[in-house]
Amino acid sequence: MPSYPRTAARSERSAGSAAYATLLLALSVLFALLIPAGAAQAYAPTAAADTRADTTAAADTTADEDCAALPLSGLDEDDSEGCVLPGDGPYRALSQVGEAEHGFPAEHTLAVGRISDPADCAHPALNGYNSGPTAADPVHGCRTFTAPAAGRYDAYAVHDGVRSLLAVYGQGGRTVCETWDVCSLPAAGDYTVFTDAPTLVIDHSATTGCEPVELGVHKSQFTVGGEIDCLALPLPEGARLAVLEPLFGPAPHPDVTLVDADGIQRCDPSRLADGTCGLTGKAPFRALVSTDSYSKPTGPYTLALHRTDAAADCPAIPAGDFTATGPTARVTTGDGVFSRCLSIPANDHSAQENIQLQAAPGTRDLAQFTVLDVQGKQICSVRPSVSTWTTCALTPGVAHTVLVTGRDTPAEYILTRRDVTATAKGCTANPATKPGGPSTGGTLGAPGELRCRQVTTADAKDTLHIDVRDPLGTANVVVHGDDGTPLCNKNQACAVTGSTHYQVLVTVPATLKAPGSYRFDALRIAGPDGPAAECDKSQSIAYGYGPVTGTLDEEHTAFCAALPTVYSDRFTMEISDTTGATDTAVPALYDPSLDNGCTYSASSGYSCRVIESYSRELTPSILVLSLPERASQTSYRAEAVCPGLCGMERVTVTKLTPATGVSGTRTTVAVTGTALHKDHRLVLRNSGREITGTTVSVSPDRRTLTAELDLTGAAEGAWSASVITHNGAEYSRGNFTVTSAPLRNSALPTIGTTARVGDHLTVSPGTWTPAPASYAYQWHADGLPITGATATAYTVPVSLLGKKIGVTVTARRAGTPDVPATSAALTVAKGAAPRVTTTPNITGTVKVGAKLTTTSGSWTPSATSYGYQWKADGKAVKGATASTYTVPASLLGKYITVTVTAHRTGHADGSATPASVKVAKGSAPKATKQPTISGTAKAGRTLKAAHGTWTPAPTSYGYQWYANGKAISGATKSSLTLKSAQRGKKITVKVTARRTGHASGSATSKATKAVAR
Repeated sequence: MPSYPRTAARSERSAGSAAYATLLLALSVLFALLIPAGAAQAYAPTAAADTRADTTAAADTTADEDCAALPLSGLDEDDSEGCVLPGDGPYRALSQVGEAEHGFPAEHTLAVGRISDPADCAHPALNGYNSGPTAADPVHGCRTFTAPAAGRYDAYAVHDGVRSLLAVYGQGGRTVCETWDVCSLPAAGDYTVFTDAPTLVIDHSATTGCEPVELGVHKSQFTVGGEIDCLALPLPEGARLAVLEPLFGPAPHPDVTLVDADGIQRCDPSRLADGTCGLTGKAPFRALVSTDSYSKPTGPYTLALHRTDAAADCPAIPAGDFTATGPTARVTTGDGVFSRCLSIPANDHSAQENIQLQAAPGTRDLAQFTVLDVQGKQICSVRPSVSTWTTCALTPGVAHTVLVTGRDTPAEYILTRRDVTATAKGCTANPATKPGGPSTGGTLGAPGELRCRQVTTADAKDTLHIDVRDPLGTANVVVHGDDGTPLCNKNQACAVTGSTHYQVLVTVPATLKAPGSYRFDALRIAGPDGPAAECDKSQSIAYGYGPVTGTLDEEHTAFCAALPTVYSDRFTMEISDTTGATDTAVPALYDPSLDNGCTYSASSGYSCRVIESYSRELTPSILVLSLPERASQTSYRAEAVCPGLCGMERVTVTKLTPATGVSGTRTTVAVTGTALHKDHRLVLRNSGREITGTTVSVSPDRRTLTAELDLTGAAEGAWSASVITHNGAEYSRGNFTVTSAPLRNSALPTIGTTARVGDHLTVSPGTWTPAPASYAYQWHADGLPITGATATAYTVPVSLLGKKIGVTVTARRAGTPDVPATSAALTVAKGAAPRVTTTPNITGTVKVGAKLTTTSGSWTPSATSYGYQWKADGKAVKGATASTYTVPASLLGKYITVTVTAHRTGHADGSATPASVKVAKGSAPKATKQPTISGTAKAGRTLKAAHGTWTPAPTSYGYQWYANGKAISGATKSSLTLKSAQRGKKITVKVTARRTGHASGSATSKATKAVAR
């Protein structure tokens, strides 16, 4: 077999298209290879573009697999690639096709080549810089180049304008350079690479094709895919260099490395882009420019070269402040410029400064900057943005360079630098307050703008809680100490210590919406001697802390508590607003390192943990509850729940007090120990019986648990006592002794609430433990026993009216002394009034002058006497208190009735009143003797009338004279003088008898003789 060409075997099943099949098919192909025995190494790449073949072994006819452990592309014992073929041939190569771009069946090709002492390889010359790759003609699978000296070389295959490193082999097939490492050839001589692609072999120490350049903007282009440009730099050893390219420019994107005169790489692209590339090694130095762009390997590019270790003619950024009118610097891009340099004068800056870049109105392109000192050391930098800032630790007394990079488009940027140490200018004074003190506040500008508050405290050992709140939740705080050191930069509360002056920057990220105003909290939560006096001091957090309740508002902004935590403690925060509001108090948990260990999850709410490294000691924390972002008031209930066991304490049970209890009673027992929980249970056991106590309370330090044991029915004797924890662990605590129970009265006997003459009182014996076997009773009046009153019931006689009546109940139970208990005494009141069953009735005609009589009616209980009161129109008639009554004329037309009062000794009076009746007129008077006329019936004479006798006696009379039965006009007196008109007529007189309150009666006299002339 010749040294080369390759042996190739092809199997064509079908052509394919461009995508890998998802189906993997293992395809084994056996080829007989005419490779002589003892050939040093073989090279076996896969060849068909639409298949991937893995050569798994080469074997002779007698050995199964001499290279079974190493694929043909593997490593030999000397770390060289390939497979050494021992023994005699022929050999076989087993190739497995694992993937096919277009699926199976698929065409595949296996190429096997000899790499030891190769022959017939193309022999191109070394390439120069700024030139394209070399293609062999005709195309061979190998290239041999001659290195004039040992040193750094790069050998590339160039596919479609993109370079890829090649493995380099020396004489005998030994691998000299791998594809993943720097290629340093050990000596001058011939070296071989294997590829079908054009090659680019560069001697790094050569300068062929290098172009001298000056600092500033450099424009060039890649004319051929894969070329490497070389820029000869005008800088001495020790200088520092920045090589910048426009942000987000079009392809091709140049990659720049720096090599010294010997071709040794001294700086990679990142250090050149940062401006921190130090020119070490041997001068002169060169920048090698290339691109790995697949999409566009050729085309123009632009670079900006800046020396960063020496003063340059860069305009200064003036020292600014936090006022709205502070000094700034402006830079522009466009017209071929994408990078500018600025300077910070040596004696015009503080140790820590905030440097901010903002795009001017109308500028949308991003820009970035980096700050370097005179040694070329990068001090700080920012990523591309239209509004960004960073804090830079500037070297005292040293000038600094600021490199601003954007795009080659018209744009303007504003740079501001501000002191953030204790001497900062333009900050609002803001003394820290005690926990629970009032908040302060201010207004925010546009997103990205900075507002400064200088928070002061008396002692540098004070610990301050810093928080900013706003309706949108977008404001952040950045806190700097006395010396400007950044202490926190968060969208949540943080704690700081170590300074007396803190410069707190309040800002909203440029990508978020800014609220109009914000509230600011700066609270002194601890001092040199520990937590603030206003903080609650928790004695134990074994199972958490709380619950605590309260109200926060802008005058009382926070609650704090000192917790005895350890390094690994975690808490679930159960926080709610007791009024039902959705915005709740916000927790912060500060450990000794002042990390805020609280986080929020939309699904589970807040959780807090101690972020400390392992320690056997306490790592105490301070819990702060603050107002929510969007509410100026909250009524909170908060509890930190430890899911396991927190703090230093572990569960112990040391003592029960008392260790005895009385059977039949409820006994309170104090369990002492540590880490006691409200869900721990005190349990007594005796002969299969079990009594579980009810936990009443646990002391704040969790060292005393109070439990109540119900010993009802508990057998006398020793019971084993244990405490069972809420997670099932059991701690034995010796014996608990149950003794016999004496009778005890817990509720006195009762006989009701009232006692009256005639009442039938019944005693309730009260409440006793244990239950008595029987009771004895003794009723007493005014403290003296009532003879014979020894039953459960007693009817109160009239003789006890006004006395205090009660009963003594004596409880009896075998084996225990009798125990008396006396009810509360009741004063005996009058008995119930008699109740009418038949209403009294008035007899007689209800009219003036009539005699009326009332019955007394029927009553229960029966009355011993009655009283009467006659009434007219509802008013008592004076003196009318008998059972009879004669109606006087004064009551005519009024309604008359009578109230009958039933009296019973020792009882209240009862009364009843029948319906009233209207008084009518009395009977008219009746004449018992008729009226008479006296005198001579003759004209001119006078007749007189006698009114007669009447009953009852009238109070007045009226008269009317008649002539022949016809009334004589005006003749209404008791006498009549006859006139000539009455001659011949007979005269009579009618007398009307009147009586007050009665109807009128009348009677007529007998007629006289005819009146004579």
